[in-house]
Amino acid sequence: MEGSSTHLRCSVRIDLCALERNFGKLRSFLPRDKRCMALLSADAFGYGVEAACVRLMLSGADAFAVTNAEEGAKVREVGSGWPIVVLSSSLPGEEETYFEHSLTPVLASVEEAERFELCAKRLGKNISVHLRLPIVGDAVPSAEDAKKILDRVLKNNLLKLEALCLPGTGTGAPNEGTRADAQFLKYAWDKLSENKRRAYIHHSDVCDMSAIPECFETALRAGLVLFGMRPSKGSMLEGFQPEKALTFRSSVSQIKHLPKGATIGYSRKYTLQRDSKVALISAGYGDGLARSAGSGAKVIIRGKTAPIIGIVSMDQASVDVSDLGEVEVGDEAVIVGEMGSESISIEDYCKALGITPAQALTAITKRVARFYKTLY
Repeated sequence: MEGSSTHLRCSVRIDLCALERNFGKLRSFLPRDKRCMALLSADAFGYGVEAACVRLMLSGADAFAVTNAEEGAKVREVGSGWPIVVLSSSLPGEEETYFEHSLTPVLASVEEAERFELCAKRLGKNISVHLRLPIVGDAVPSAEDAKKILDRVLKNNLLKLEALCLPGTGTGAPNEGTRADAQFLKYAWDKLSENKRRAYIHHSDVCDMSAIPECFETALRAGLVLFGMRPSKGSMLEGFQPEKALTFRSSVSQIKHLPKGATIGYSRKYTLQRDSKVALISAGYGDGLARSAGSGAKVIIRGKTAPIIGIVSMDQASVDVSDLGEVEVGDEAVIVGEMGSESISIEDYCKALGITPAQALTAITKRVARFYKTLY
């Protein structure tokens, strides 16, 4: 289902075909034996977890990663059979949710391992678990705590160690360069071998892989690159070119002719330096357009770019359309996307505002209508 913003104040168009093609391209880009886990944090970065999950299941995702148990339960409602890994630590009392929905916790403390062990005994069930790897420069878990967790799990028939998790969000996050503790990895390999067990390591696309011994199989947690974001500098996916999958757009609701010296936006911080034609678009920070968008962001109207000016309000923003020629109420205003020969990528938008793609995408609120191209 597709929609036009000409009758809507603000909308998002999501191309699920592009999402599927991006996954297929990524499969071809990676080594043939590399597993690929789709990251669906924060409602699939605002794309809508149900729609995105269906498409990725059909595309052949090996597993899914989410931030918390609630997100995991929503993914499980879409389909059974796929492993769903919850990357953040669980809260006391959430353990039964993991068993109910077949979710895999990433253990980061001895206390957490104890809670899942007690719940497994109470329910008479076992559960697959992952262990968060200690990394250089971080203390959660420490190498000593990680050893205690590993030893406890390997001695327990109810907790089945499946993988080790190298933390990190990847493309779209500040450069994190996570590097696993090499000494712990040697300890882990020796312990696994001693107990005749195997475990793989999953990681983001922005991390330091040099400390991971070749004896471990690895899997990629693919996040924003699936949703059209170009790999960031330092990513192991540099050179991968995903298709854009999202358009964020609004409509012109008013046009005003204002004299030089008039003030614009919240707090009247912006002053016109010339007689100007100003269009109001029906998108504000209540929709996810950054309040600071007037500090450098642009929109496309009638195939030409025009700057947002002034502090963005909750429900609307001002655009200087003095140089655009004819502009009418109802004209489409593209915030992220393409119109004619002009294009504003999510990266362009974020660079203008000094924010990350994940911030920009997850800021788009639920009151913004979402239209999906080829839902099934």
